[in-house]
Amino acid sequence: MRIAVLADIHGNLPAFEAALAAAKRAAPDLLVIAGDVVNGAPDSRACWELARAEADVLLRGNHERYVYDRGEPGGDPAWLGPRFRPLAWAAEQLGSALQELRDCPIATRVSDDVRVMHAAPHDDHVSLFPWSDDARLEEILDPVDESLLVRAHNHLPFHRNLADGRLLVSVGAVGLALVGRPEAQFGLLTLHHRRGWSVKHVSVQYDVDAAVARFEESGYLREAGPMAQVFRREIATGSHQLVPFVRFERRWRADNGEHSDDDETLERALRAFLALR
Repeated sequence: MRIAVLADIHGNLPAFEAALAAAKRAAPDLLVIAGDVVNGAPDSRACWELARAEADVLLRGNHERYVYDRGEPGGDPAWLGPRFRPLAWAAEQLGSALQELRDCPIATRVSDDVRVMHAAPHDDHVSLFPWSDDARLEEILDPVDESLLVRAHNHLPFHRNLADGRLLVSVGAVGLALVGRPEAQFGLLTLHHRRGWSVKHVSVQYDVDAAVARFEESGYLREAGPMAQVFRREIATGSHQLVPFVRFERRWRADNGEHSDDDETLERALRAFLALR
């Protein structure tokens, strides 16, 4: 048996198309898409439609939740601020498909002994890393007993044997690789008759220039504001930009006594951030 697992596409259609083509060439018995199909790059709707058409199993991630939670009555008003205008773009694109996002699970068993999840069995946002200690992993993963646990979310491909004998695999990111170079990543799992599961972390080159160009061609860069610039830079460099910027902006606001929540203030914070990179 062979299972291809793709995740963290984040609206990057050229990366998704390249990874999907490579995955299909491997002739998997199951093609699983493990969430965060939307939000980040401009093409959330096209990526969602392609995922829905091609996946044997389709999960949602925390970014699907962000998109459909954003419009909930009585929700946090911060969702409507300039930092979250990319979500507004994604929600408008998705339209009636928002209910489809909501209906997808965050984890599921895909064969007798394999569970795929976005982040963890009952949490779409928890972070797990190669260096996470065994006690923390057991606490988070104990609700399930499958011997192969496959996840995404942290945009970092790795696999490790857990203290209890289970194998944990993290498949990396299709659309927003964060390993220092732009590429589309996915995981390929193969069950061998005698030696059990093997793991292959696949990296695919794709047309990064086309992905970057979509930010202007689509109008996304103009409509989604400064945060769209951060996502564009993340795609172009294949490196962490979003989380460092969010942390920098918080400190920058405190140091400069900035209290306005508008595009102009966010843009000034971004210019200060980029001047340090």
